[in-house]
Amino acid sequence: MRSLFADRDFRLLAVGQTLSALGDYAMFLALGVWAKELTGSNTAAGLTILPFALPALAGPALGVFVDRLPRRQVMIWSDVAAAIAVTSLVAVDGPEDMWLIYVVSFVSGTIVTIYQAARAGLLRGMLDDDALGDGNGLLQATNQGMRLVAPLVGAGLFAVFGGPAVAVLDAATFVISAVFLAALRARDIERRREPLRWIAEIREGLGHIAASADLVRLTIGTAIVTLLFGCTEVLIYAVVDEGLGRPPEFIGVLATLQGVGAVAGGAVAGKVLRRWGELPTIAAACAVAGVGMVAFGSAVLPFVVGACIGFGVAVALFIVAYETLMQRRTPEALQGRVMAAVEAAVTLPYVVSIAIGAVIVSIVPFQLVYAIGGAGAVITSVYFLRGRARATTTV
Repeated sequence: MRSLFADRDFRLLAVGQTLSALGDYAMFLALGVWAKELTGSNTAAGLTILPFALPALAGPALGVFVDRLPRRQVMIWSDVAAAIAVTSLVAVDGPEDMWLIYVVSFVSGTIVTIYQAARAGLLRGMLDDDALGDGNGLLQATNQGMRLVAPLVGAGLFAVFGGPAVAVLDAATFVISAVFLAALRARDIERRREPLRWIAEIREGLGHIAASADLVRLTIGTAIVTLLFGCTEVLIYAVVDEGLGRPPEFIGVLATLQGVGAVAGGAVAGKVLRRWGELPTIAAACAVAGVGMVAFGSAVLPFVVGACIGFGVAVALFIVAYETLMQRRTPEALQGRVMAAVEAAVTLPYVVSIAIGAVIVSIVPFQLVYAIGGAGAVITSVYFLRGRARATTTV
């Protein structure tokens, strides 16, 4: 762990990613609250996540692009593009401008799909196998730590100056992230000069996943989890509004509580992976998240508070184990395609689930949806647990 902090390149990466996360979480909160304020609709607010998730479906094709270019340069230009995109939100002035919020959400989702695939490959080249779990865990802890600050910053800026101020903050953090990335001297892949073969290169990534029992189990299990959890992106506004009787801005408080748990989860993730292995860690996180869903759906404030903290721990452990498993089971040259392809496979059920949530939000009691989702998550944890991949297994 200490060796990571002593690594100049990792420090630069971590600081840049943390500052960028501050703007991202503030903006992510603001988009939903902004939509709710403009339209008065829980559905419109919850659906701001849908266009953000859609681009991941094109992950296999985008992964080919990532694997053909130096990852650091891809990340820098992604930050620049994201800064330009969110700055356009200063033009939003009324309900008639909701389309722009959805467009920016879609563009941001496309950039994130590319960015995360590139970062996975960059880290794989920067760190030894034994350090990947700690590296992913530290990045998760510092980034998620912004949940302690960003929701309050975002809600405060939104309340005083409106959505455009949050957009400007987010754009500034993207620029700062690009500057830190430009200062890295980490080893990176060379640009591939041979002719582009989209179909063949996509098949390479998909074929690698199909040949790995661990990656197949990871993909199927995570797809089930996202199918169960997607509805909650829409229903959370109903829980806060109808269940707790709080204004939409209260979601910022809940996000901060989740951040407390996420920091703790990210900080211990490396140790947990070394002791349990990736898939057992994912199984435990899934079970905890399932129990948390049931508690959150009760709309009883003490249970909701506990659920947010527990869910934060679970999400951090899940993401770190998920990323580390893919990095360790995948050659460096295939990192982008494999990461993006798995993301595409798990995003489709997530998108379907969000759409279902938008339809049922005013028909089915949210308590029932959360109870079914939580029970399903606990059952899915058993499926993960059957694959006892150890953290020491590498490509």
